[in-house]
Amino acid sequence: MKKYRLALIAALAALAVSASGCSFVTVVPIGQEGEYTGQKKFDSSEESSSDWDQVVDEITQQASDVVEVLNAGGAVSEAASVTGTAKIAAYDGAKSKKYLVLELDGYTGDAAVMIQIGGPNSTTAIRDVQTLKNFENFTNQTEWSQYAKALNKESASNVAEPLALDESCAGKTVTFTGAAVKSGTSTDIIITPVSLNVE
Repeated sequence: MKKYRLALIAALAALAVSASGCSFVTVVPIGQEGEYTGQKKFDSSEESSSDWDQVVDEITQQASDVVEVLNAGGAVSEAASVTGTAKIAAYDGAKSKKYLVLELDGYTGDAAVMIQIGGPNSTTAIRDVQTLKNFENFTNQTEWSQYAKALNKESASNVAEPLALDESCAGKTVTFTGAAVKSGTSTDIIITPVSLNVE
C-alpha cells in the first residue's frame, strides 16, 4: 500500500509539472550572453580603436588641398578629406569645445575654418569620409552614431590631446590632415584632424 501511494504521488507530481508547462531554463550570467547566443555586445571604442590606423591611412591618401576644396564649395553639406598648412589666427578655448582658428592663404570664402582640438565633437565627418565600414556593418542607427563618436574620441586622444595646445600656439603654423564639414546650422567649417603638427 505504501509503495502504491508513493507511485501515485510521483505520477501526480509529474502530471502537475507537465500540465503547468514548466520547462528547464539556462541561467546566463550578465555579460556572458554572447557565449550562448553567438552575438557580442557592440563596443564602439573597441571598433574604432581597431579601425583607427586604416581610417587615418585612407583619409591621408584621399585628402585634397583644403583651400581648393573650400573655394570650390566643398565641405559645406558633405564631409571631405582635406589637408593643408595654415597660420593659427587664434586659439579658441573659451567654451567646452576648443578650436584652432585658421588663417588660410588663398581662401576666398567668408566662413570661419577651425580645427577642433578638444571638447565634445558632434560632427560625423571622419566616419562619413572613411569607406572601411558603412551603415550595413552595424545593427542599427544607434551603433552607427556611436561609431562616429568613438572615431572622434580617437582623434582627440591620438592627435590633439598629446600636443596639449593652448593660447601660446596662436601665430604659429599648423600642418594638418583631417575630415572637414560645415558645423550644423552655422557657416563655420570644422576639421576633425587625423594628423596635426604645430611649429
